[in-house]
Amino acid sequence: MEYFQSNDRKSVKQDFAKLSSMIVRDLNNNSGQSFTRRYTSDDVSRFLESPTRYAKELGVMSLNLYEASPHYKRLINYYANLPTLDYFITPVGLDKTKEINVEKLKTNYQKAVDLTETMDIKHEFKRMLTTAWIRDAFYGYQHSTKDSYFVQKLPNDYCQISSIEDGVYNLSFDFQYFDRNATQLEFYPKEFKSMYNKYRAGTEGQWIELDGSKTIVLKINEYTTYDIPPFVGIFKSIFDIQDYKNLKKASETISNYKFITQKIPIRDKSERNNDFLIDLNNVAMFHNKTMATLPDEIGLITTPFDVDVVNFAKDKSESDNVQEAEREFYAGAGTSSLLFNQSTSSTKALEKSINVDEQEVFTLIRQVERVINRKLKNEIKGTFKFKVQILDTTSFNKKEVFERLLKSAQYGLPVKMMIGSSLGLTPSTTENMAFLENEVLGLGEMFIPLSSSHTQSGSESVDNEGGRPELDDEELSDEGEGTRDRGDNDSDVR
Repeated sequence: MEYFQSNDRKSVKQDFAKLSSMIVRDLNNNSGQSFTRRYTSDDVSRFLESPTRYAKELGVMSLNLYEASPHYKRLINYYANLPTLDYFITPVGLDKTKEINVEKLKTNYQKAVDLTETMDIKHEFKRMLTTAWIRDAFYGYQHSTKDSYFVQKLPNDYCQISSIEDGVYNLSFDFQYFDRNATQLEFYPKEFKSMYNKYRAGTEGQWIELDGSKTIVLKINEYTTYDIPPFVGIFKSIFDIQDYKNLKKASETISNYKFITQKIPIRDKSERNNDFLIDLNNVAMFHNKTMATLPDEIGLITTPFDVDVVNFAKDKSESDNVQEAEREFYAGAGTSSLLFNQSTSSTKALEKSINVDEQEVFTLIRQVERVINRKLKNEIKGTFKFKVQILDTTSFNKKEVFERLLKSAQYGLPVKMMIGSSLGLTPSTTENMAFLENEVLGLGEMFIPLSSSHTQSGSESVDNEGGRPELDDEELSDEGEGTRDRGDNDSDVR
């Protein structure tokens, strides 16, 4: 074996420069790139300094975050899917001092029922609500025939509110859109082609107001004419969550990383500098052979120096940082984090938080009502008019609404259609099923209500043990929940 011996210190430095490259795994190889390809947390700060100027950029960012951030997507879907859109139809302006033509009233009522059934309100408007919560507004164009209905979504960046009619927004469209997207024109109604030709001929400007009877606009923030995503204030929190997750992942990687050091032997009592017992080629050979046997989590350093053990301790606060960022995200949105699988719970606090969220949603539902009612007003001619009313029901309060309506019916109030609506039935379904069950199948005569405490006298009651009926879980206070969980009121003695 040829020993490496040299008095050329410059050469020795170059050789050890090569040795340093033998650390083949970079512990800092953490890209830390955000999940959005276009925007960063700094962009959020810059856009929010002038939201009216950067309204378009904020809208596109909101859409990107919806696609990339599970936290943001669940928040948007929560608000969009919160209302059940259960509705009923009621007559408007009946003059009961005059004789009412009942047949004509029935005819127009059926037209209203058929029209709303064709519109498939629960499906079509759910799509619109999702877009509205992402971008602040939904702009659409209605396509309808006698037995079909569809709303074509228009690009937000080329639409703006231009007027209000019957309490409903009308929109203008920027026809410069087709200068850049000429192939898209064939997918738009023929009215768009006519208006585009007028714009190209110079007889109309680039912004042209569309026929209000065929358009739909839903807007979250009714106090501004421009579109700003309703949750723009929490965009930075979304980036913070991802950044803390990246840091946590990098910390876990580093904390699991270990180094093994192997020292190059030096000739004892030699008068020469850097008089190693093994030459560089053999050092590299042994280094590479050792590296080939090690798992990815272990690194190898070959050096002439004494090396202390290198430990990368994990910071216990990093998990807390992620949770804190998530809490700030939901706090900024004004929505309880308890809705999204948080570890702690408080039934009363959660209930109140949901009530606040419901009020936000019901305001938007009033817009949905006015949009539908304008269509009923335009489509149904004659003396008798009808309007749609959407119940203030959500996924959380529908049981409460049903019980309140049922109690009202017991006192003779005209709420039968509302009760059907609260169960998720459309007016058409309620009427048709009642006819099928009662007139066709005779189920009213075949099915007898079961005996219960409500249909029996006190002497007929089978179970008359007394005592207060047990409350449902959602009716319990926080203390009551704890009592039930511990079984404090359980007893084997009767």
